[in-house]
Amino acid sequence: MAQPRRVRGHVRDAYSTKHSRNGGDRIPHADKVDPDDPARSHILITIARMEKAGVEIDDRAIEIATKLGRWHVEQALSEEPVAKGDVPRWQRRGQESRVEKTSFVYYVRCGHLVKIGTTVDLANRFIAIRPNEVLALEPGGPVLETERHREFSALRASGEYFHPGPALQKEILSLREAFGPPDWTQSLVPDGQNWFPMDGA
Repeated sequence: MAQPRRVRGHVRDAYSTKHSRNGGDRIPHADKVDPDDPARSHILITIARMEKAGVEIDDRAIEIATKLGRWHVEQALSEEPVAKGDVPRWQRRGQESRVEKTSFVYYVRCGHLVKIGTTVDLANRFIAIRPNEVLALEPGGPVLETERHREFSALRASGEYFHPGPALQKEILSLREAFGPPDWTQSLVPDGQNWFPMDGA
């Protein structure tokens, strides 16, 4: 017969600093750097890297790390002058990823089929799928993409790939008329079968 599990008598406190190697300080050497220094984070990172490399952290090491940290911040500010009230690029890196980007529904030719997909990064998407030709682009995201897949479901070959039936051809022509022909040549795999030859080609 299976024995009941023994309940552990002691549960370790996840927030305890009892087993910490830095003696309870959340950031090693934080007490050696001015809390109001604008380059404080860079200085502390430099100190941590020096310590990891085997440098003894004494007053001279703190002085060097402070100069390096302040130099790093000065370089960042000189590369991008900041107007009063603006946030420099090096301070808003985490925020940039939250900025909304324009989303597109794309129609690309892959062999004799048309792929209908969506992306906010056309360059990287086309590097991944390597189409033969970009047929049309329209502003829109996953909701519009799903509508288009439903609209042309009778022409579906597999997944996001469709046969170029008359309805889909008409849609591509109307998109090119509305938004203009896509001026895109990057990451394409030419096969000499372009449906819409590029100017000068």
